[in-house]
Amino acid sequence: MLTLRDIPRYETIRAMSKRYSDADPSAIEAFLVLLRVATDLMNAGESYLGRHGFSVGRFMVLMLLNRNPEVGVSPSQLADMAGVTRATMTGLVDSLERDGFVTREHDPLDRRSVTIHLTEKARDFLHGFLPRHFRRIAGVMANLSANEKKKLVTLLSKVSEGITALNDE
Repeated sequence: MLTLRDIPRYETIRAMSKRYSDADPSAIEAFLVLLRVATDLMNAGESYLGRHGFSVGRFMVLMLLNRNPEVGVSPSQLADMAGVTRATMTGLVDSLERDGFVTREHDPLDRRSVTIHLTEKARDFLHGFLPRHFRRIAGVMANLSANEKKKLVTLLSKVSEGITALNDE
């Protein structure tokens, strides 16, 4: 993935806006900083999970199942929850099953129906891994007050609502 390492200074963005009438310098600056931070977070997260033998996708499946670890979830529900195709989810579940982190259980009344469950190995892994993981997340957000964190969630929710503007035309 190509990452933007050099974000232009506001003055550079402002000068560019004189050439392009629709350019809003403050919107461009905020967008580029958000994109840079999101990319840095994803790269750091992928690297951290990779050192523990997980991809973001595999870890996400474990976290989705860990919401209610006693209850299984169908592969199609997992795909919907993760925002991936069913084929992608099948590959993730296959690899987690191969490594002993999940099991597939067939419904005795409908053999076509399958639910995915965490194994004891997965629960043990999460029990040991998540406290450190959550401390790292707290460290990322440590420079923000509780009030700033709430405000950030509100602001990012507003940005999320505007994403459809990138799909226009």
